[in-house]
Amino acid sequence: MERAPFKTIQLTIEKHFATLVFNRPKASNGYNEEMGLELLDALHQIASPDVRSVVITGAGDDFCIGMDPQNLEKEIEGAPQMIRRAVGYLNQVVSELRRLEKPVIAAVNGKCYGTGFSFALACDFILAAQGATLSSYHINMGLSPDGGLSYFLTRLVGPQKCSELVMTGKTISAKRALEMGIISGMVPAEKLMEEATSLASYFANGPTLALGRAKRLIDTSLCHSLEEQLEEERQALIAVSASHDYREGIEALGTGKKKPNFKGK
Repeated sequence: MERAPFKTIQLTIEKHFATLVFNRPKASNGYNEEMGLELLDALHQIASPDVRSVVITGAGDDFCIGMDPQNLEKEIEGAPQMIRRAVGYLNQVVSELRRLEKPVIAAVNGKCYGTGFSFALACDFILAAQGATLSSYHINMGLSPDGGLSYFLTRLVGPQKCSELVMTGKTISAKRALEMGIISGMVPAEKLMEEATSLASYFANGPTLALGRAKRLIDTSLCHSLEEQLEEERQALIAVSASHDYREGIEALGTGKKKPNFKGK
């Protein structure tokens, strides 16, 4: 069911997973301030415990081409002020995405450029259609990266490859992105949403608290010492061992049940 009368996005929640769609297809789903504000609203809804996984995709032929070029052209004289506002919202969106203690899947259906690439990288998994293309692209407009792109991409491919992609602004295919370890999988375009929703459904029926803790542990692993990370893991285990899903998982293991009935609590 539709949850809110958004103008630049669509949000649907069913069967414990949410589908969030960038919905400006005539503008190739270009990001602007209004979209930033609406994404924040949507993410607050998605944070509900009733939502246990998320799919993000784009309406029409593209995922998101980045900052709306028409908006950038219109605001050329007041660019610093406009970018201050738009990227301020963007930063909040990316932070909220990473704070979601549930799996988030990007279903990249076409062009995934600039800010759109940042959105995808902020997700836990990226599935891309075979014909999809990805690019930092900012440099082609005389801009530097936004939305955490330099943070996420450096951690995925290392500083040298990140520099190559960011500083040349070149476009890569989904196949090349898969080879570089940027995306999780590549599927035929007609199967993209089927695969993404199947994965979301799998997670929506999983042990959500444990998945959320695992996501947080992965995020903190590169900034902690071994001893700090070991303690984080211990504290996470203590917390999730008090959950219904832990008891259900152990019972299923002990009784030989084929599949535990996880409730996400």
